Amino acid sequence: MTTPPAGGQVAAYPLRGLLFNVGLGFSAAMLLMVAVIGLGVTQMAHLNAELANVVSVNNVKSRLASQMRDSLRDRAMLMHNIVVSIDPWEKDAMFMQFLEYGERYSKYRSQLVGMLSTPDEKRLMNELDSIIASNQPVMLSVVEAALDENNYGALTQLQDEAIPLQNRLVEALDNMTSLQREANEAALGKTFTAYQATRNLMLVLGIVATLLAVLVAVLVSRRMLTQTRQLDMEKKKYQTLFETNPDAVVILDDRGFTDCNPATLSLFGMDSVASFLRLPISQLGTPVQANGLTAYDHAKRTIDQAKSQGHAVMDWQGRREDGSVFSAEIALHAMQLEDRPVIQAIMRDVSERRAAEAAKEAARVAALQMVHAKSAFIANVSHEIRTPMHGILGMSGLLLKTPLDGRQREYASTLKSSAENLLTIINDILDFSKIEAGKLAIEAIAFSPAALAQSVVALFQSHAMEKNLRLTLTLPDNPPAALLGDPTRIRQILLNLVDNAIKFTHQGEVELHATFEATNGTVDCLFSVRDSGIGISAETQTRLFQAFSQADSSTTRRYGGTGLGLAISSQLAELMGGQLKVESAPGKGSRFSLTLRLPTTTLPPVELPAQTAIQLQGRILVAEDHPVNQKMLAHQLREMGLQYALAGNGKQALEMLETDDFDLVLMDWQMPEMDGLEATRQIRRLSASTRHIPVIALTANANAGFREACLAAGANDYLSKPYTEAALAALLLQWLPPAAPATRAPLLDLPALHARYPGNPRLVQELEAVFLSTTAASLAALKRAIEDGDTLTCRKEAHALKGAAASVMAREIQAGAARIEASVQGGDLAAAAAELTALESLFLAHA
Repeated sequence: MTTPPAGGQVAAYPLRGLLFNVGLGFSAAMLLMVAVIGLGVTQMAHLNAELANVVSVNNVKSRLASQMRDSLRDRAMLMHNIVVSIDPWEKDAMFMQFLEYGERYSKYRSQLVGMLSTPDEKRLMNELDSIIASNQPVMLSVVEAALDENNYGALTQLQDEAIPLQNRLVEALDNMTSLQREANEAALGKTFTAYQATRNLMLVLGIVATLLAVLVAVLVSRRMLTQTRQLDMEKKKYQTLFETNPDAVVILDDRGFTDCNPATLSLFGMDSVASFLRLPISQLGTPVQANGLTAYDHAKRTIDQAKSQGHAVMDWQGRREDGSVFSAEIALHAMQLEDRPVIQAIMRDVSERRAAEAAKEAARVAALQMVHAKSAFIANVSHEIRTPMHGILGMSGLLLKTPLDGRQREYASTLKSSAENLLTIINDILDFSKIEAGKLAIEAIAFSPAALAQSVVALFQSHAMEKNLRLTLTLPDNPPAALLGDPTRIRQILLNLVDNAIKFTHQGEVELHATFEATNGTVDCLFSVRDSGIGISAETQTRLFQAFSQADSSTTRRYGGTGLGLAISSQLAELMGGQLKVESAPGKGSRFSLTLRLPTTTLPPVELPAQTAIQLQGRILVAEDHPVNQKMLAHQLREMGLQYALAGNGKQALEMLETDDFDLVLMDWQMPEMDGLEATRQIRRLSASTRHIPVIALTANANAGFREACLAAGANDYLSKPYTEAALAALLLQWLPPAAPATRAPLLDLPALHARYPGNPRLVQELEAVFLSTTAASLAALKRAIEDGDTLTCRKEAHALKGAAASVMAREIQAGAARIEASVQGGDLAAAAAELTALESLFLAHA
């Protein structure tokens, strides 16, 4: 809001400035006069003090010199008396007084020496000391002769030596006295000269001060004329601003309104200032304001706040003269106007702005509701799709474990691969929804970056072989042992990049290259995926990381996909503090680079356990309403060596728990009659022997926070559909004891071989040793042939291995070699590679 000063206040500021300038000018002149007087007084006081000091010191010096002279004179007279006296006792008394005069002289001399300052004084004192040094022995000699009754000798020495030396001493002391008198006269002359100079300086400064006062008066007079004209101009200018301000401005004091501008009259629909000033504040607003206070109380509280704090702001429901109501914002400022306190209130009609804000808020709420509805829709669709998808993936996995011919295995593999692709799309949509809602959290887990990259390449090796592509991994010699980050999300990005590279590359190679550079406790990681594929144009690269975006409309038709993968990968990289970039040109391949800065850690990296067959012991209650999921769980639990019973809903599960004993409950969360949530709550209310049974929630709901909801209802753990058999086994392993290890059957049927060659055990041992050594070589040859795509060698090696296994009755090796041969004949090298991996595991377990 514009805040113009009121008209009265406008006049106050220049007037104060004018008075300030006048006062400043005369104050400067007065200060100069006072300074002149003070300087003169100070200078005179200094001269008087200096003169008094000189006279005082010189008088002391003169007094001490006179006292020294008197002491010497009295001492000389005593010396004469001692010489002429004939009474021994009188001589002794006078001798003691003679010594006392000598001590007096020494005391006065010591005081005088400390006060001497001029070279002449010190020279005279040195002469005096020299004469004393000559005179002292003579005087003592004269006194000693007199005391020895040698009056003639003493008198002679007195006349010849002592009296002349004494005269010299008196002369030297007279010179000292004269010197002090001359010093006093010199000090008086100096003081008079300084006094004359000070008087002249005061006269000059007085003249300067007078001239300065005249100059100040002239300047102040001119300034007063200038500011008077400016005062009139400023008053007119601010009065114009006050009158033309588009905001309503009013002035009020303790008695009410004192002034207002035309905008105020327009805002309240009035005709004259006088009619507005007569109104009380309460009549300018609705009786009850938006905060529940009366108009008077609301206004009074805000005015009191402005008086105490200097300013205040309030919302006001105004009422015009015609009764219409409007919303206003009022800013109040406490100020002085003509030396009395007033409140300036600036009002603005904000009805239109409030209406726009309300519309904006309504739009925001609607948008939030739409986002929530979209998230709920995606969650529901994800749940409905994941439930049958779980059955498709599980049953196709079980089907692939059964003996199949080449065509059947191809159909089953295609079915499983299509289901996995569909699940990937569903997961991408769900991840994108989580990122949009800001609910996707990044973890900090110790992991091995080298092992992560190796797992990504190993996962796509068979896929690359199907397209006759070379997939390679390049790592530095010494990669960091462990970093702190989110390996799941980093792996998700790399899987997407490698999958895209293989998808859009028809010939050549795909390379995953990783470099690591350590800096101050962190490591700059660079993962780059390079391919020799179709490439991407510069125009397409600008929108490549946008959601639902692909190179062109034909890309979706030709290669499939939703266009979410790179958008999600880019946002995941940003959430981890990194960046995803692309370098590409049409026909020259592409290079996607993921840069991350991750802290180092001494924690051991988390590694996925090897997928080995897990055997458990226990009895499981499966509460699941979907027939396909029931069958799949039955197969999976049976393969783990577990006993189980099936319940079609939560109510049936409760009845079975009350009549039978179980070690664990697998509880589907959405079932008819009674869902898993209510059934779990009911289980926790059963008898003490049953209520503590572990309950594992099974659900297709993958929303963030659903696991916490399951645990809050009483579940012990949670597994999201579709899940792998390995994930189910790993979870059950946390709650059930492992089964006792079963005795592994031998690779060769040795009893049958001994029966074939009775009485020749050495031959059987040799056949077993030769078979083990040749089988290892055959498996290595098969692996090389599959990697090189050499189908002829593959068929030859598989057929030879099958025959060798049949001859020594190694039936599992024989069956595996037969499946490899069938896969190669059907042109499915990927299936052959999978069968070879299983066969190698079998051989290594028995070898």
